[in-house]
Amino acid sequence: MTQIDFGLVLAQPFFLCSLILFAAGWFISFVATCVIGNLIPLLWVDIFYNLFLLLGATLAVATNAVHNYRLVLLTFIAGSLTLLFVCIDGTIGAHNWSNVSRFSAAAAGFIFQSFVLIFWVVYFGAEEESLAKQTINGFTMPRANANANDNPTTVGPTTIVSPQPQHHQINMNGHGSPMPAHAQQQQVNGQQNYSSVVVAPTADYAYKARALYSYEANPEDNNELSFTKGEILEIVDNKGKWWQARKPDGSVGIAPSNYLQLI
Repeated sequence: MTQIDFGLVLAQPFFLCSLILFAAGWFISFVATCVIGNLIPLLWVDIFYNLFLLLGATLAVATNAVHNYRLVLLTFIAGSLTLLFVCIDGTIGAHNWSNVSRFSAAAAGFIFQSFVLIFWVVYFGAEEESLAKQTINGFTMPRANANANDNPTTVGPTTIVSPQPQHHQINMNGHGSPMPAHAQQQQVNGQQNYSSVVVAPTADYAYKARALYSYEANPEDNNELSFTKGEILEIVDNKGKWWQARKPDGSVGIAPSNYLQLI
């Protein structure tokens, strides 16, 4: 079962700020619509529609399922923007009604929400490799366990998967998959990056990381871990070229750090 982790929301300042603005705009329009009553029934349709959109977007980020529901979210955002523009036009044009201030308050709340949704079109719709998404991801804050030390820690006796630690190399071909262009920067002047990692299943997984690219483990090395783009891995330590990682299914191994992004 997919776990809900609101730390994923807190780790993304851009989305968190937009979520707060959207919630504030929704609350203003909700209070104003309660005062207006049934004079404009369409306002209530938009209120409940945007409430479900607010909850859906939050859960998609909190469960790291944005890549699975991206098209669904964009479709609902398009429908919400249409409703919002109609409601804004209806409330601003309600100058013939008594107590115009309540209609102005509702319009202000709807305008707030529309601005946020325009940003969400970029946030949910842009590809990971796009400049806009890379800029947004650049403000992602890594989350560390408060009890984690600078070095990987273990609980109880350490169990070594391989009797001899092996050296792992990231090259132009990768291990079963090509290396992304930006990852090749870690190879300078043809020199090879080596890192010895001893896999300890009982280690303290203090970090989480999102896979930026899919990776296929070397079949000749049982220590390596395969994963797919967008998958969330638990990480022991964020130092070195290879990180000890654990997948949601419990499998443990090492993964190339330039394929991962801390969240």
